[in-house]
Amino acid sequence: MNVATIAGGLVALFIAAAAFVSLRGRGATPGSVGLLLRLLAIAVTAGIVVALLPFTIDDSGAAASYLLGVPVVAAVCPLIADLTHRAVGITTTVAALVMLVWALILGLGIGLWFVLPALLLGMAAIATTGSRHAAAPRNQDA
Repeated sequence: MNVATIAGGLVALFIAAAAFVSLRGRGATPGSVGLLLRLLAIAVTAGIVVALLPFTIDDSGAAASYLLGVPVVAAVCPLIADLTHRAVGITTTVAALVMLVWALILGLGIGLWFVLPALLLGMAAIATTGSRHAAAPRNQDA
């Protein structure tokens, strides 16, 4: 285990702890599960990127910026959509698909590490879509 792996783990733990603390006061609102999963996805992505950065720079040079940048952008976009309250479900779904496809494109190298954040974003998309339908008022006229 090297210093980058430890630093990546610490970054991920810090972001995950901050996510739990910030959502603890909100209770179990319908959108909080999706938000928590999106925050955990960015925590895991940040930890993986910090841990893989030295290896990727040594192996790929300047290409490390897009090899590791695409998953970071895919993890950040749903959080931006959540802050603006616009198209959160579709943005999270597209981000999960982009990250999963990127993991498959990179193959058995560093791409395999990005399957976990892709799965977290997929679960966040399901939770966001499900909570949106559950929060919609029902027609009681019938």
